Formats: sequence, C-alpha cells, structure tokens
Amino acid sequence: MERAGDNLGAVVDPLLASLLVATVGIRVSFFFALIPGTLAAVAISVAAARARRMATAVEARERARLELGSLRRARLFRPLLPVALFELGNIATTLLILRATQLLEHGGRSPTAAASLAILLYAGHNLTASIVALVGGTWIDRWGPRPVFAAGAGAYVLAYGGFAFPIHHWLLLAGCFCLAGAGIGLAETAESTLVAQLLPDRLRGSGFGLLGGLQSAGDFLSSTIVGLLYVAVTPTIGFAYAAAWMVLAVAATVLVRHREPRVS
Repeated sequence: MERAGDNLGAVVDPLLASLLVATVGIRVSFFFALIPGTLAAVAISVAAARARRMATAVEARERARLELGSLRRARLFRPLLPVALFELGNIATTLLILRATQLLEHGGRSPTAAASLAILLYAGHNLTASIVALVGGTWIDRWGPRPVFAAGAGAYVLAYGGFAFPIHHWLLLAGCFCLAGAGIGLAETAESTLVAQLLPDRLRGSGFGLLGGLQSAGDFLSSTIVGLLYVAVTPTIGFAYAAAWMVLAVAATVLVRHREPRVS
C-alpha cells in the first residue's frame, strides 16, 4: 500500500506537466515544480512536529544511531546482496524520459510534442508501478519477497533491453515504460518487506536506514555511469550496462541462500 501510494501520487503531476509543456513550453513548466515542492516541505514539517509530540519520553531520550553491528548479527547483509546489484542497475527515470523524447523526436515529432508524449508515458510508468505494487504485496504474502524481487529485476531486463534499441513507435515505448514500472513496483515492495520481516522491531529503523542508503548510493552510481555511457558512447551501451546489473540481481536472488522470513 505504501509503495502504491507513492507511485500513484506521481501520476497526476506528469499529466499536468505534459499539458504545461504542450501549452507554455519546457522552460516555463519548470517553475511550476516549485508548487508541489513547497507543499511537500510544509507537509513533512507538520508531520515531523506531530511525530515529536507523539513520541514518549523514553523514545525521545534514545540516541539515534545506525546499528550496523546488530544488523550484521541479524544476518541482514547477505540478503541485501541482490538488492545492491539491483540498485546498481536502477537508473533515474529521467534517463528513460530523455531516451523516449529523443526517439520520438527522431520519429518525426517536434521537440515539444516528443517531450509532452514522453512525460505521458512516464505517467503510465507510475500508474503501472502503483497497481503492480498492490499485486506484488499479495504475492509476497503468499510466496515471500525473493521470487517477487526476482520478477521485478527480470521486468527491468526486458524494459532496458527495449530502450537499448531505436524504437520510434510510442506504443512500443509505452510497453517499455510499463515494464519498468512493473519492475520498480515489484522490487521496491519486496525490498521493504524483506527488511521488515527479517528484523525485530527495535532494528527496523536501522534496517530501513541501511536500505535507503543502499538505494540512494546505488541509484546515484547507476545513473551517473549510464548517463556518461549514454553521452560518451551510445544510449544502447548505457542501457545494456543497466540491464546487465539486473541480470546479476536475478542470478544472485536465485543463488544466494539466506534465512527465509516466516510468511503467515
């Protein structure tokens, strides 16, 4: 539900952005990003203040720390290996939008029309991720997070494989966006569930902190390297590089055995 809500919230804005790009242009549309950004800053400030009031005196006195030693003793590091490989191939969606825009433009559309359509395809990516996250959560409850995570990485292999080729038809590009959306909807849901199920309550904060750091670092490295390959070599090589990490993530999920969380 949490992953579905996050992705569903990112559907309306791309639709509005596509309309703005088509009417007022790309440059002016960036100024409208100040509106949701400001509202998000206000919302998180209010939520943080409310959380502090709800905390008990004992919780307030506890020193915040990342308990890496406890996480190691809880045997979390080994299950996170496939996650690390996945994140090294999980590139920013802006690269997908850039690739789609250039392909659509080379297919005969104007730069503005190509950008507007690519943003619409991105909205489809987020809608797919929202729906698939709910379905993936049901699958996780039944079979556990490992097979669902492997399915998510496999969806990315197909998506990046599609983006590696010079596809100009918007329907085929939409399919690639939907595959990528399905991949993130399954994989992120499985990652969060894996951490939650493997750790006791007192370590879950540290566990999710480690997962978030791993996701951020991996996404930064993958997006940087793929971006450099995209510009310096070819987009095909860049997306092939990302797809290779996803193949390794699938292989590691199958080969790396660890203590399975209990599934009720």
